[in-house]
Amino acid sequence: MNTRSSVVSRNARRFDVLRGKEERGQVGMSRRRVLIIEELLSSEALWSTSSASLRHEATAMLSAVAADMAVVPDVEVTVLLSPAVMQGAVGTSLRLAGVQMLSSVAGPQAWLQEPSVSPQLFTETLVIAPESAGLLVQRLQQVQSGLWRGVTNLNVPWSLAAVLGDKAATAVWLHGHGIRTPPAWVLSDEVACRLQALRVADTWDATAWCSGAVRALAGSQCGLYVLKPRDGCGCGDVQLLRLDDQQFRMVCAEGERVQDAVPGSDLCWLLQPLQAGLPCSAGFVGSGSQQFVQTPVGQQSVVCNSGRFGYVGGSVPAELTVQQRAWPLLHQLGMALGEFRGWVGVDFVCGEQVSVIEVNPRLCTSYLGYRQLLRGNLAALLLGVSRDGSSLWDGCRAVEWGQQVVVF
Repeated sequence: MNTRSSVVSRNARRFDVLRGKEERGQVGMSRRRVLIIEELLSSEALWSTSSASLRHEATAMLSAVAADMAVVPDVEVTVLLSPAVMQGAVGTSLRLAGVQMLSSVAGPQAWLQEPSVSPQLFTETLVIAPESAGLLVQRLQQVQSGLWRGVTNLNVPWSLAAVLGDKAATAVWLHGHGIRTPPAWVLSDEVACRLQALRVADTWDATAWCSGAVRALAGSQCGLYVLKPRDGCGCGDVQLLRLDDQQFRMVCAEGERVQDAVPGSDLCWLLQPLQAGLPCSAGFVGSGSQQFVQTPVGQQSVVCNSGRFGYVGGSVPAELTVQQRAWPLLHQLGMALGEFRGWVGVDFVCGEQVSVIEVNPRLCTSYLGYRQLLRGNLAALLLGVSRDGSSLWDGCRAVEWGQQVVVF
């Protein structure tokens, strides 16, 4: 028997167990069964080619949210893993947390289409995937259509993910809702390649983003700009450039200003002026209606080594003055999201003005900090369960956050 067939057979036996429990009444209809698909850990190809930092981040997020959900009363959690991950330390850790596991050599896209897979055995799905290469949208399209349509998905609609997963389309969306964001230009691969020769050589630590430091680094005749892929995730391939006025005008002439319409996909890089100020983030948990929970503002730790940005964690909550300044813009953004489920993250800068940089339609690394800050179970919020076990959204029950700073 080939490897793929043996893996499918093991999965089929796992489904037979679930079916047997259902028939014997051991798995009642009131019990919620959540399937979590984390793209990196469920794909043999992605896992084998990913950096150690990406593996660590993906493992930390999946382990945290799966373990949190597993202790919510009447919730059973199943995760999809590649065989290599399942047989390693990650699988052992999840098993100890009471999380059930399925494996597939073929990866999540093929697994979701397997005839032996029964969507009816799950009540909810949660997808954790990067926006890059359209992976998040592809996976959401799968779990929000066909036989999976009848299973509640704890993510934003794939159509909204398609907008927010494209940084140029996000800029158009933000402008359309009157939400402040820096001006942006889209560029071709050829232009972006030339610009990379203009990366700054300096190294900044996480405290150097104030306006004085930015002006000093730029110099009197130049400006600082951020170049990044339109579909990038985290700080992947995000670069800091120093351009004088003539260079900037040439770039504008070769690129296209992002205004009221989404530019063509052939212009796959985004250029924006660097925003001086405190790098911040926040999160939203949606109910599937207009109700949502907004997290406190957190501070991001962002470094820049030889013109390449790096995200090294953060802390929550930020100072009260930052919370107060950011609240109006964040509330405006939360209302603009409309009806959505699951987690949406926002990255913004609190400087002379508060400006949104990116909106992430997925679970973010900041979950690791907020789960420690919340007085309760953060994964229960994703499921709409309050601290006393009742529905979070009935009567808009209060959500309590701690005040002691959590570093993650």
